[in-house]
Amino acid sequence: MRLTVGGTTYEGRVVDLRARGVSGAAIAAAVRGERCLPALSAPGPTPVYDYCGRVSPEMGLRTRTALAAAARSRGIGTPHDGEIAALREKLASLDPDEPSLPPAHDPVAESAIAALREDAATARGRLAAREALGADTDDARRSVREATGALSERETERTAAAQSRERRRAVARSYRDRRAERRRVADRLANRRRDARAVLVDRLRGRFVAALDALPGSTPTDPFDASPVPAALSILRVARTDAPVVLEVDRFEHPAAAAAALDAPVIRC
Repeated sequence: MRLTVGGTTYEGRVVDLRARGVSGAAIAAAVRGERCLPALSAPGPTPVYDYCGRVSPEMGLRTRTALAAAARSRGIGTPHDGEIAALREKLASLDPDEPSLPPAHDPVAESAIAALREDAATARGRLAAREALGADTDDARRSVREATGALSERETERTAAAQSRERRRAVARSYRDRRAERRRVADRLANRRRDARAVLVDRLRGRFVAALDALPGSTPTDPFDASPVPAALSILRVARTDAPVVLEVDRFEHPAAAAAALDAPVIRC
C-alpha cells in the first residue's frame, strides 16, 4: 500500500500511525473509497471489510454474518447461490414505486340521466304533435336538439367516469399484486440468504474457533459469544483481504506481528 498522511508518505505492508494521532475511522473510510484524504493506494476491500475492516474497542459485530462474509472472501459458495441470484433478479424486476392513478371523473347519477331522457322524450312528443297539426316546428325542433344534446353529453360523461374508475381499479389492483409478489420474493430471498449463511458459517466454524483459541485471553463456551474485538480478529485470520486492516487495539506485540497473524496489510492507528 501507499499512504500519505500530513505530507508524509508510507509504503509497505505495515504502517504505524500511532504517533500521528490519525483517526482510524478516517483511514478506514479512505480504504473503502469514501474519502479522498488521506491519499491511499491499496487493493479495494471485500464485503468482510464492512464488518471487520476497522477493529476498535468500541466496535460491534454480527459474528455469524461477518464469518459468512469471510467465507465469501475465500471464494466459498453454497448450494443456495443460484436461487439467491435468481431471486435478486426477480426482486429487482418488480417496481416498488407506487404508480400514479389516472385522473378521476365525477360520477353521473342515474337519476340525472333519467331526467334528461324524460326531457328528450317530452320534446320529441311536442314536435310530433305540432307536425301532426301542421304548425310551425322550429322551436320544437330546437328543443329536441337541445334536450338530446344534453342527454348525449351526460351519457358521455357517465361512460368516461365508468372507464376512469375501471382504469384506476386496474392500476391499483396491479400495484397491490406487485407489492404482494415483492413481499413473497423478499421473504424467500431472506430465507435462502439465512440458509446460505448457515452453510458458510459451518464451513469456517472450525478455523474460526482455532483462531479464537490462538488469541490471548479466555474463550467462551460458545465461540459466537466472543466479544467483538477477538471475534473480529479471528474472522480476519480466516478471511482473505488484500485491503489494509485498520487496527486500534493492542492485541499483538507490534503492527508487523498483527499483519503476519492476520495475513493482511495493517494500518495501526
